Amino acid sequence: MNNVQELWSSRRAEYWGMAIKYLRLIGNSGFLFTIYLLFIFGSYYYGEFLMWLPEDFPVVWVFILLFTWLVTRGRVRTFVRDADLVYLPPLESRMKPYFRSSILYSWMMETFWLALPMLILAPLFFHRLSDSGTLLLTLLLLLSGLKLWNLAAGFEEQRFQESGKVIIHTLLRTVINFSAVVALFSFQPVWIVAGLAGILIVLYVLYFNKVNKTHAVKWDRLAEIEDRTVMTFYRVANSFTDVPQLKKTIRPRAYLNALFGGIKYNQKNTYLYMYSRSFVRSNDYFGIFVRLTLLGSLFLSIVTLSWGIWLIGVLFIYMTGIQLKTLKAHFKTNQMIDLYPAAIKNKSRAHVTLMNILLAFQVIVFFGVTMAAHGPKEAVPVLIATGVLAFLYPNVLLKKQQDAVQ
Repeated sequence: MNNVQELWSSRRAEYWGMAIKYLRLIGNSGFLFTIYLLFIFGSYYYGEFLMWLPEDFPVVWVFILLFTWLVTRGRVRTFVRDADLVYLPPLESRMKPYFRSSILYSWMMETFWLALPMLILAPLFFHRLSDSGTLLLTLLLLLSGLKLWNLAAGFEEQRFQESGKVIIHTLLRTVINFSAVVALFSFQPVWIVAGLAGILIVLYVLYFNKVNKTHAVKWDRLAEIEDRTVMTFYRVANSFTDVPQLKKTIRPRAYLNALFGGIKYNQKNTYLYMYSRSFVRSNDYFGIFVRLTLLGSLFLSIVTLSWGIWLIGVLFIYMTGIQLKTLKAHFKTNQMIDLYPAAIKNKSRAHVTLMNILLAFQVIVFFGVTMAAHGPKEAVPVLIATGVLAFLYPNVLLKKQQDAVQ
């Protein structure tokens, strides 16, 4: 391997080639349009929220806690694979440019995730903390610098063999980050901020640099971190399209076994039982369904525009339908399923049946929340609009899409 920098560039290009393919599918799913409409609603009610917020509400602590978590979380993307555990360790002495590129790349990506919430919270910042845009930009730059320090320090922490040491160092960094973020958002004098920056630099040079020289890279841990990161992206993409590379995770959730009691024991219900079990136990179908139901209920309870209430209900039913659509491909790579003595036509029928049940449940929840928050005048249109879409999506729209693919 003549040039490790070329290796890193090829790994990054390969990852983004894959990621862009799935991002296009997500963009073409109509989900982004739904997010755009929700953004419009959020913008409208943001101003009302700022006016409603009590004067004694500790806004500064919202910023402190949020950005302490944001600068502490996250790991360096190294694009290391399991096969590299054999080939790369002998080249560790030549891998410094590779790791440096990984840290800088991760810093750029994490800075985006710092800038996004800062942009969202900018109106709250200007309303309660300061009306200076220069100050807001300065804070973002300083937080970005703090994030760079955390990524570099966190990368060196991964060299420890004991997981306990890694956890302890993460907790210590959290305390340091909390102190630094408190200083930033309490608008301490420049000399205090500069002093903190100097302490962080000295700490890295005298301690973390020593860790670098006395501990070897734990390649298995880097591969594990990279695998978790990629699987997280795959799980998001799997909500919109089939992702064969996704490693299936199983959560028993025995407390939900009573839900399957209503499925009659016969061959016709083989696939319905399997899809129902997979929905509850596999990947994150169940978690996504619960989160969308709760988030939709929250929006329905706070939105006051009549047309906005039923539109919110329709949007969340549609988003849920998009997520549940991917459940059909859950057994696509399992050839044993085709050996079951059950008619293949029952597979599509079972998927549609399960979607009807889940969407009907969500319609009832949305109707109940709207009834409690706004009364029957608003709840009945929500029931009609969401009920119609909940029926049309699996029984008409999804069937047309499947027929077009076939």
